[in-house]
Amino acid sequence: MSAVSIVKASPHTTVGGRLTEMALDYMKFSLAGSKEPAVINRTFQKLWRARNNRFSHEYAYEAVQDGITLGMIMCYPTRLMNKLALPTFSQLFKLHQWKLIGYNLRNWKEFYTMVTLKEGELDEYHIGTIATLPESRGLGLGTKLILHAEKQAILQGFAKSSLTVKQENAGAIKLYERLGYRKVGEIRKPAVSMYRMCKNLL
Repeated sequence: MSAVSIVKASPHTTVGGRLTEMALDYMKFSLAGSKEPAVINRTFQKLWRARNNRFSHEYAYEAVQDGITLGMIMCYPTRLMNKLALPTFSQLFKLHQWKLIGYNLRNWKEFYTMVTLKEGELDEYHIGTIATLPESRGLGLGTKLILHAEKQAILQGFAKSSLTVKQENAGAIKLYERLGYRKVGEIRKPAVSMYRMCKNLL
């Protein structure tokens, strides 16, 4: 078995959409406008292949071993992530049209939480999503992916890296703290409670 490599993501990666879904947890329903697995999978695979949206391969890196993608991380300057909100919604509306609006009107707490979530400050490089396939757990992929994102942050001139994590996700919080992240804020919304965590890179 060869070593794990972190590489720029490809639009042709078949598990890109699935990994994005895993990272998004409950937010995937509001974004897809559905709780049907097939609709959700199709939505995020299309976003992964497309460009100019928050969940595009353009902003992702993959953990690959023996030619198989085992995990991914999406990261970008917070300012860019914020700018991608409108084109992301536009692509989602094109895919689902009024079904998307209808779902979010019925599930307004999820939608309100998503659109009012302030994930990062403008001077930060933000880790938006990270996920690894269940069968690859224990290989240290999360650490490798985060360290790679931090290198990208430094290359782009950022001194801070940030992320958000659900308060009940003790395992992830422990990993982030071990890597030098500290809690800098608390986010309380109708559908979720999260910590904002940040690391000084320089």
